Amino acid sequence: MNLQAVGDALAATREGLEVAGFSLQVAARNGRLSLTIGANEGACEECLVPKSLFLQMVRDEIAAGGEKVDGIDVVYPADKTTG
Repeated sequence: MNLQAVGDALAATREGLEVAGFSLQVAARNGRLSLTIGANEGACEECLVPKSLFLQMVRDEIAAGGEKVDGIDVVYPADKTTG
């Protein structure tokens, strides 16, 4: 998997997230693509689409960019919160 090409394919998603106060980190872990969404100060948590929709959107963007990714893990800011 070419992380640079995947990152390039996700440019529109990254820009949209940044407008809403989020960051996007792209990494490879255990042979899978890992997308971690970070919340910056003042981020609009309600602006995040359901994770299943986000996953479909990024799959489509990655495929349109000519990359093949076997597995994608998405981590939202709320996933990192411990109680």
